[in-house]
Amino acid sequence: MLVRKIAKLDHDSAMSAFSTFINDSSLNQKQIEFILKIINHIENNGYIEDVKILMKPPFDKPYSFIKMFDPQTRNALLQTIEGIKNNALNIVA
Repeated sequence: MLVRKIAKLDHDSAMSAFSTFINDSSLNQKQIEFILKIINHIENNGYIEDVKILMKPPFDKPYSFIKMFDPQTRNALLQTIEGIKNNALNIVA
């Protein structure tokens, strides 16, 4: 955990993790910008500790996470975020 907090997650890895969403032609520019905010946060912090952060600034403007995405996309995003967190927290021996 400390290693990921210090080393962060590199840009290419973060973009790769969210590539399905970024390349989804059904998402609009605001949705993609929201995903880029998530990527930026993960790059700077290693992972998202608690997904409740997505309901707070800077993620809540101009639209909330709940209003921005349909339930299926929200769930897929949350799974991706949790996967990154789990990967950061698992200690490889």
